[in-house]
Amino acid sequence: MPGTPAGIRVRAVAVGVRDREVLVVLRHRDDRSYAVLPGGGLEAGETPQQACVRELREETGLVGVAESLLPVGLDRDAPALYFRVSVEDGTPRMPDTAPEARRATAENRYDPAWVPVDDLERIGLRPERARRAVELALSGPR
Repeated sequence: MPGTPAGIRVRAVAVGVRDREVLVVLRHRDDRSYAVLPGGGLEAGETPQQACVRELREETGLVGVAESLLPVGLDRDAPALYFRVSVEDGTPRMPDTAPEARRATAENRYDPAWVPVDDLERIGLRPERARRAVELALSGPR
């Protein structure tokens, strides 16, 4: 991506919202717990939208469609593009084949879940741009 320092990988992030709930990955690492939105780095030849949908499927087991880019700005040191996504109905479950599932241990867990918007601060959704992306996704057209 132009303007990105060499060696820094651009990420695509899925912002799935439904009925005042947000699709997150609850992270439990050592003694810390927090939440992130599903997402990850672009692979060679992949568009940001394709990466967003692939990461959503890898991390939650759910299929979605990237609908619109959310204008949250770009962090030069950790560039991420946030997309509002429509997500199929279903219970999120990380597939056993996901890279994160292969790295998971008792001290390092990844648990995808729909959580109420009102719980995002309590569960520690990060980074700050993710919270802004959720606000925009909730306020935008459906």
